[in-house]
Amino acid sequence: MIVRKTLLFLSFFLCFLFLPPTLQAQKKQESFKLKGAVADLNTGKPLAGVTVLVTSRQDNKELTGATTNEKGFYTINNIPESPVRAKFSMVGYQTQIVDSISLEENSVMGVIKLKSTAVVLPEIVIKSLKPVVEYKLDRKVVNMDMVPGGSSSVTDALKNSGAVDVDPATNKISVRGQDVKLQIDGRPFELPVDALAQMPASMLDQVEVILSPGAKESAEGGAYIVNLISKKNTLDNYNGSVSLSTATNNRNFGGVNLNYKVNKFNFFGSFFGGFGKGENTGQTEKTNYYSKNLHFQKSSSGYNYDGYMGTGKLGLDYTLDDNNLFTFYTTYQRTKGTTDNINDTRIDNDQQITQYYYKNSTNSDYTYDNLSFYGYYKKKFAAKGHEIIFDALFTKLDNPNSNNMNVVYNYKPSSPNLQNSGTDVSANTFIFKTDYTYPFSNGRLEAGYNFTTRFRENNYNVFDYSYLKNTWLDSMNLGNRFRYTENIHALYATYYQKIDRFEIKAGLRMENLSTHGEQFTINQDFKENYFNLFPDISIGYKVFEGQNITFAAFRRVKYPQLYFVNPFRVYNGPNEFQEGNPKLRPYFINAYSLTCTQFLNFYYVFSTGMFTGASTNLQDSISTNSYINLGTNKTYGIEVTLPYYNSPAMPFHLPDFITMINIRFEYMWRRQEGTYYSEDLSYLVKRPTLNASLGLKLWYDVNASMSLYYVPSTETRRENSSEMKYLSLSLSKSILDQKLRISLSFSDILNSQKYDDETFGGNFYSKSSFRVKNSRGISISFSYMFNDYKERRDRNLDDGRDASGKSTF
Repeated sequence: MIVRKTLLFLSFFLCFLFLPPTLQAQKKQESFKLKGAVADLNTGKPLAGVTVLVTSRQDNKELTGATTNEKGFYTINNIPESPVRAKFSMVGYQTQIVDSISLEENSVMGVIKLKSTAVVLPEIVIKSLKPVVEYKLDRKVVNMDMVPGGSSSVTDALKNSGAVDVDPATNKISVRGQDVKLQIDGRPFELPVDALAQMPASMLDQVEVILSPGAKESAEGGAYIVNLISKKNTLDNYNGSVSLSTATNNRNFGGVNLNYKVNKFNFFGSFFGGFGKGENTGQTEKTNYYSKNLHFQKSSSGYNYDGYMGTGKLGLDYTLDDNNLFTFYTTYQRTKGTTDNINDTRIDNDQQITQYYYKNSTNSDYTYDNLSFYGYYKKKFAAKGHEIIFDALFTKLDNPNSNNMNVVYNYKPSSPNLQNSGTDVSANTFIFKTDYTYPFSNGRLEAGYNFTTRFRENNYNVFDYSYLKNTWLDSMNLGNRFRYTENIHALYATYYQKIDRFEIKAGLRMENLSTHGEQFTINQDFKENYFNLFPDISIGYKVFEGQNITFAAFRRVKYPQLYFVNPFRVYNGPNEFQEGNPKLRPYFINAYSLTCTQFLNFYYVFSTGMFTGASTNLQDSISTNSYINLGTNKTYGIEVTLPYYNSPAMPFHLPDFITMINIRFEYMWRRQEGTYYSEDLSYLVKRPTLNASLGLKLWYDVNASMSLYYVPSTETRRENSSEMKYLSLSLSKSILDQKLRISLSFSDILNSQKYDDETFGGNFYSKSSFRVKNSRGISISFSYMFNDYKERRDRNLDDGRDASGKSTF
């Protein structure tokens, strides 16, 4: 208790230490200030001599103005009112007008980009202009057009924004050390995260980092949500984009997006796909302290994969009138590949005498097919923001795979054990959702209902070859059939209110989950019913422009997957098996955070019943693996971010060729407590993480971005892990009036995807090593957009629990 109070006091002290101008900001402003910069749209070079004229939004009266200096910057003081309009004009460039600027909320406009032209073009009117990062009550919003290096890939732009952590080795996105639920336009992003490295950032409008998911969001998923919002075209024309990328380490991607809008109809379609190959190697050693015959086991393995993936979408929008909108579309996704795994294993007794050894060769084929149909209706009422929305989604998933295993023992080399197995997983899901919003003065009330029903079945067939009978049969009774159904009913309500400098949002989600599992092979049947409440609250206080103090608390859940709860045993060798746990309960995530501006954050995540893959030894030396609910998992963290963008928002300016520097340091404490059979799985880990990015503007308008990721080796009472380090470099250039972007990337420059781990059990010790071959690679990518293509936005509905985790791209 004393430690917690001390940490709480220290958190508040450091918050105010990072906010020295607070007292000055409390004074009522009688006049306002506006500053920003202007650059050439095509070259990105600053424009000197641009006229910036500020006018009243009430009567269009001229208030004040200024011109940009030799570096393209301007500052306008003593603006008597807010909001205002700003007009940017210069001979030889198309004039731009920013229609609404609230100087009370934001005095920094960022960079305005003017288009050079030889003829006089009509003025471009921009409804509003936003900074690089906006800080909302429950989320951070990154405006992608304002991010330095915005012509690069989505992955690079996310690194440059400083809003999330991106693991350079895997491109996995995390926030505050926690897994995230990744969405694109509100729907789960079911493609490999590598796909984001091939998508141009210019296709995105915003990235929402939801740090306090509300009651409206599905309670299922990671602690935080990252939602990529794509741009939407509103012009009556056809447009699209084409992208292609290839790499020396055999990873290749490409995609086509098309859009055609005419009158009340908007037709859209897209295809994205890729193919690749890879090779990994590994070694494992395990010592069973109390076993005589199976005292020591050593294995070496080689793994190769080869496959492709693709996804397509086709649909339409129909705008009946200004108050009624319909959307329908269908999507299809497929991933297909083959893997080859060779494992050589030796078994010694406690006298270091070899008992036997065997070679296991397994060839596998896997397929993932997902077909979905979606419908959406939105009704607007007279008052702004007063609306009701209905969504429906049906998804059909098939995930068959087959394995051919050949095990050769040293004592019978002429008659190896032959086994053919196949698994067919199918799932049908239907989701219906309705959301109602009622606005009032400086606030709103939201309420809704969500129903989900899911049917999933797993058929596992195993046949061994009998030399005696000269036929294939299930001699060990390993085949099994398992069916799992879920029904979820959820009601939610959310209240939001803004009072002067304070904002508050509070919500409650009531969710009931009923499950029914049927294991036909062993005639086992089980049912569970869970009713849970998921409250959330966020309280924010605006200290001064762009800097807020926010406290947030919320609760989320993760439900068991099908293969987590199937109780049937699956044998992986003569002395190892794995089995599901039908008594596995949902695990709950309780998160608390104190955000002190963009520079300093504190967080605490308390999880109960976390799913953990646990292993131990039974009897003499039989290794068993299963999923269990751990007792608790506590994570404390402090996050310090030092972002710099070469823009007027910064208090100082570095040389113009430096576009961005972002340094993030995080220190995390994580304590895990729990047992499995006789194994004590408790440990405490302390892990610092450094993530740094540097952006440069080179000769001939080439943009360069370099990223460094480093985690030192860690030690706990149960595990030791080697350090992780990764260095990458990307070069990009846009030509043909910014329509064609060419990128050259160098991944894993240090060739560092090499990992070593040790595990200390109560009755065993093991160590392993893993190496990725050809992890260092050079890739070149092209992206071309025609007719000012902008991607469309789609609604969120799918909860993502049918997403495949098998992709190796």
